[in-house]
Amino acid sequence: MSDARAIEAVTETLRNLIDVGVKDVEAGAVAIARPPDRVADTNFDLQVNLFLYQTLLDPTLRNEPPVDAGAGESGEPALPLVLRYLVTAISRDGDDLGAHRMLGGALSALHDHPVLSRADLAAAAPYSNVSQQIDRVRITWQSLEEKDIYSLWSVFQTPYRLSASFEARVVLIDSAQPGHTPLPVLRRGAQDQGPQARADTSSGLALIAAASPPNGKPAAVLGDAVTLLGANLGGNLAPNTPTVRLRHPMLSAPVDVTGAGIVAATDNAITFTVPDQPAAVPAGSWLVSVLPPAHAAPVASVPLLIGPQITSPLPVTIAAAPPRATVTLTCSPQVRRGQSVLLLLGDRAFAAEPVTVTTSTVSFRIDALAAGEYRMRLRVDGVDSPLVDLSSHPPVFDPAYLMTVT
Repeated sequence: MSDARAIEAVTETLRNLIDVGVKDVEAGAVAIARPPDRVADTNFDLQVNLFLYQTLLDPTLRNEPPVDAGAGESGEPALPLVLRYLVTAISRDGDDLGAHRMLGGALSALHDHPVLSRADLAAAAPYSNVSQQIDRVRITWQSLEEKDIYSLWSVFQTPYRLSASFEARVVLIDSAQPGHTPLPVLRRGAQDQGPQARADTSSGLALIAAASPPNGKPAAVLGDAVTLLGANLGGNLAPNTPTVRLRHPMLSAPVDVTGAGIVAATDNAITFTVPDQPAAVPAGSWLVSVLPPAHAAPVASVPLLIGPQITSPLPVTIAAAPPRATVTLTCSPQVRRGQSVLLLLGDRAFAAEPVTVTTSTVSFRIDALAAGEYRMRLRVDGVDSPLVDLSSHPPVFDPAYLMTVT
């Protein structure tokens, strides 16, 4: 997930890394980012200049669908950029040895950071969410031939200085165009039975086959009773009970469910309650495992989706004030910085305003939406709020999750 300031953020992160490297070898040196013909305008005697001289598209990712698109959904791919930089060391007194020393410090710093870490990007450029993109930004050295060097410095219209070239790949800028998010299918044909599978659990090893939210829902919500189906889970070792362990990529520590949180436990199935803790249990994709009383480590992991819930009064009615309207909703769990948040209205998707702190309130700018009624879903990190009432036969859309545009 990256916004339009991703290029600026990557350049600033690289400049910071180079600045640390040159100061290690020359205390008075500084790293700057200027066009080569404007370097002389600064007041620094010892400086290393970082210049972005070319941007390219990475063809391998040019047509990749958005990472947060679900099955059957489509959207404009992210813009995958390759950024090529020139690093030039300059000493005003003409001391080439000093320039070589600074260039060595700069290249050493970049060599020690072949991949820009999330921490480096977030610290140097907190205004951008480029640190949250799935693909890492990698540093690769480029070899410039004599004709390339001549062409570059002829364009700069400044005397040639010893330089090195490298590229940063890949920097993704998300499309601002809304995606197409069709409503889920409520019923399939009678003959669409699907495959049948059989597992042999006679080995005696503990395993989890699936995590099943209630009523066949695709995702659980806070407070739901989820059943883990498997074998040899240790649920028959009363009075001790197993521990259900939940892990989320944004949390450094797991969330353990024990004691009263275990609703029922047998050797083949364990039912537990998803902790109703909006600040501690974010929405998204989790890994759930079981720690039986007789084991020292989790014996299995299966995915479990935990979805958001809209806690604002429902249904919602808004006036479509041209050219756009702002909709503010409250939700549970709370949304964290770096999470992808979308409001789906019918087959349209609208991104939330940037989230900078953990909050239960999110705002959306709605534009180009005709008057009418729209089924409403909140999507956080690819997981939707419940829209379909699966306890009904046949399933129906929940009438509360409706937005009326007047």
